[in-house]
Amino acid sequence: MYSSTPQNPIATFLHDLFSRESHIDPAIHVRETGPNPTQQQHVLAEIAQLALENFPLDDLFDKTVERVADALDHDYCKILELRPANDELLLRNGVGWHDGIVGTATVETEQNSQAGYTLLSEEPVVVTDLPTEDRFTGPELLTSHDVKSGISTIIGTPDDPWGILGVHTTTPETYTDDDVAFVQSVANILFTEIRRQQREAELEAQNERLDAFASMLAHELRNPLTVGQIYSQQLSDDPETGAATHVREAFDRIEDIIDVLLILARGHDEVCENDTVVLADVARDVWSRVNAPEATLVVDTDRVLQAEDTYVRHLLENLFKNAVEHGGGDVTVTIGNLSTGFYVADDGTGIPADNRDDVFDIGFTTAAKEGGTGLGLAFVRELANVYSWTCTLTESVTGGARFEFENVGLLEQED
Repeated sequence: MYSSTPQNPIATFLHDLFSRESHIDPAIHVRETGPNPTQQQHVLAEIAQLALENFPLDDLFDKTVERVADALDHDYCKILELRPANDELLLRNGVGWHDGIVGTATVETEQNSQAGYTLLSEEPVVVTDLPTEDRFTGPELLTSHDVKSGISTIIGTPDDPWGILGVHTTTPETYTDDDVAFVQSVANILFTEIRRQQREAELEAQNERLDAFASMLAHELRNPLTVGQIYSQQLSDDPETGAATHVREAFDRIEDIIDVLLILARGHDEVCENDTVVLADVARDVWSRVNAPEATLVVDTDRVLQAEDTYVRHLLENLFKNAVEHGGGDVTVTIGNLSTGFYVADDGTGIPADNRDDVFDIGFTTAAKEGGTGLGLAFVRELANVYSWTCTLTESVTGGARFEFENVGLLEQED
């Protein structure tokens, strides 16, 4: 859901940038050979927009160094990445530098370089005449390119630096506060995007580990399960004890739980949309297995779903059991049509509005003493998500719980 005010930090920056009037303070001297602050503002907007479009970092960096150098009418711009040992900075991206050094040249992080001094000073560093600079010596990267002036700043924070953004020129130059703020703003945009992409990469790696663990766990569980199912066929079918039936049902239940856990771990890759599910028939069959002889199921739907039969059964089973558990043994459950899907409602006590989001969290249960695992409704929401259904929990007309599923893949009822 989108709101009128951007929530992404970079989107917020763009929103603020274009929602205020651009103006130039007449007291600020603008270099005749370079752009004015308004041009710098547009360059900032362009870089922020590129970040919003999820450019790969190197593509974003390449475009950034070009636009920053142009914005200040400078010969060189560079992005230095702090190496893992924190003892040098790699010239990762740049424009204007001699052939072959971008991607290979390094700069020390000590005080004998502008970049190193920037890390130590923890603020933007402005150089107006490098040959006469007495705060640090000029590193070979700058002196070999006849650099005279420039601005450098940390990409990141003083406590958590990612690297350095620097822009340089071969002529002595003076800078306004706007120039320094411009370079710092670019560094801030880059750091925001770097961290966002790092978080995405970490999440992807975590999901891959979870997928691998789920596959391993499913494999390890299914091996003894298969053995148990085979030997359960040798049990006596004595109708008085029903032992064989109970054991087989328990094994089948375990196998179904494995499927459910794989859904929770793997998401859309595990589901199938090729099956045809007649919702009314499946609902009645699932209800027949719910241990609630005084409860009632009202079927008022003719929906035919394009989904996996096993998973729809689990979804309904969890909803039915949830209704009985919280609505009482004599609860009435109704399954009916919505314009683009279906609903499952009960006439029980309902779920307080404050808890309606929490009930879908893995592990959340108010019935732990009765053996509740907190997986049932988590599976319901997850299955809805992987099928791109919209799942909403609200109140039924009788004050109970009502689970609505919309944007469901529907098929025409066959005669």
